[in-house]
Amino acid sequence: MSSRRRCPAVLITLALALALAGLCGCGPSPTYNWRAESALGYRIGPGDLLKVVVWKHDELSAQVAVRPDGAISLPLVGDVPATGRSASEIAGDVQQRLHHFYQDDPPVTVQVQEVKSYKIYVIGEVNKPGEFAPNQEVTVLMSLSLAGGFTRFADTDRIVIVRRDARGVRRIPFDYSAVVRHGDLQQNIALELGDTVIVP
Repeated sequence: MSSRRRCPAVLITLALALALAGLCGCGPSPTYNWRAESALGYRIGPGDLLKVVVWKHDELSAQVAVRPDGAISLPLVGDVPATGRSASEIAGDVQQRLHHFYQDDPPVTVQVQEVKSYKIYVIGEVNKPGEFAPNQEVTVLMSLSLAGGFTRFADTDRIVIVRRDARGVRRIPFDYSAVVRHGDLQQNIALELGDTVIVP
């Protein structure tokens, strides 16, 4: 068979290979939705100390710790789920429960007094890999500083944050050069409880 006759077959095979590569996800990844990752705020966990203030109702206001089962106990309203929620979500829940007892709907505020449940992990090519329990929320860059910075073998542009929450398990990309050298600060998201930063 001549080379001219083989050309169409070769082209068809090449086209099929490229199509299969696209189906396998070998093409460029879509733009990541950083806004969705940054909008949630701090998620409360067991052991955190909260201050709940009900306006003009000192008898209902209290300073409470989140129990191991993830709830807090408040006068009149009883147990309120807290773990995995933000302070504003808890405040809204308490205010809604109080609506059954007070017609004036007293405003409720919830403040995090002490952070005790917050733990994050940094592993891979860093000088001090391991578990960290800072007393406040930290960003990706701050976590890398806690871990002592990179080793000389680190591939800093292929860092990944592994996050598990109500939306499932996700791998969030982090390009160190884009953040530090090019000012792409939207990638420098706040880490949530249980996040693992992997430096290949």
